[in-house]
Amino acid sequence: MRVNVKLEWDEECLGRNTRLLQSYRIKSIVSQSELSIVYTARHGDSGEMRIVKEFFPRALTQRGADRRTVDKPKSSRVRQYEILRELFRQEALLLKEIEHPYIVRYKEHFEENNTLYLVMEYCQGTTLDRLVREGSGQETEGKLPSDLNSRFMRQTFNPIMSALAYLHNEGIIHRDIKPGNIVIDRDGKPKLIDFGSAVRYAECRQFPIMTTSGYSPLELYSEKSQQGPSSDIYSLAATMYFVLTGRPPTDVTERLFEDKLPPLRAHNRNANPALAWIIHWGLALEVKRRCQSLRWFRIAAGLGGWGAGRGERRRQRDGADNV
Repeated sequence: MRVNVKLEWDEECLGRNTRLLQSYRIKSIVSQSELSIVYTARHGDSGEMRIVKEFFPRALTQRGADRRTVDKPKSSRVRQYEILRELFRQEALLLKEIEHPYIVRYKEHFEENNTLYLVMEYCQGTTLDRLVREGSGQETEGKLPSDLNSRFMRQTFNPIMSALAYLHNEGIIHRDIKPGNIVIDRDGKPKLIDFGSAVRYAECRQFPIMTTSGYSPLELYSEKSQQGPSSDIYSLAATMYFVLTGRPPTDVTERLFEDKLPPLRAHNRNANPALAWIIHWGLALEVKRRCQSLRWFRIAAGLGGWGAGRGERRRQRDGADNV
């Protein structure tokens, strides 16, 4: 993966042109989070660009004096560090087993500089959240950009639903579906990225995750709650809500005592009523009241009217895309 926005270098990042595994030369910084730093890098033998994700939990560690080594934390925080390190390793091992055209491809993972690295494919593109915000001319909340028509919606979400169906059939839940984790390439094809929270169903309570306001379902806020495919369905519905309205749905923590989720069509009157209903069904707080199958989203997506005019809806009926 790769997004068009590059960050400035700071002392916590590996320096430009740093070599890893004698194969990868760091070129730029793509993103930084509380748990990792993501770089672009060029492979020395093939000359191809790659994405390299470095395990770097900034609250627990720091960069060594050599600007390469990652120092381990003090003894009181070692256990937390090891849990997060194992979660990072599991991301690499899980991604290694996955092969789908709309999921970022694994290349390799390795240990160096006293930390872990995950190497993935590089694809030119931009994240869905930035595409929506820049298209609306705003960097905060905005309206649906005029060029995000029903063809774009089908071209984006049918493949993502296909990728999710594949993961669920493999017994895996992503647990972090959101606009920032969907990259749209130059041909308009989406890629699902960032498997840092992904787990198999049976292991979902063993690993902590970072929730995202507006996109994480209620059950991800508790280690004791049952998690499953419907958890991803909630996040998928939230992502659709964002693209169709320009704003994420109200966070679940603000809906507990009085559930005032604004109707999707209050922000986008052109959205198909059936699709809007399915999205709200997917956003139900309680798992037992939530849509349990991607099939309903596929049906709604095939009805047309993501926000299109009559002419485009007619073209959809004549040649609709299928998941």
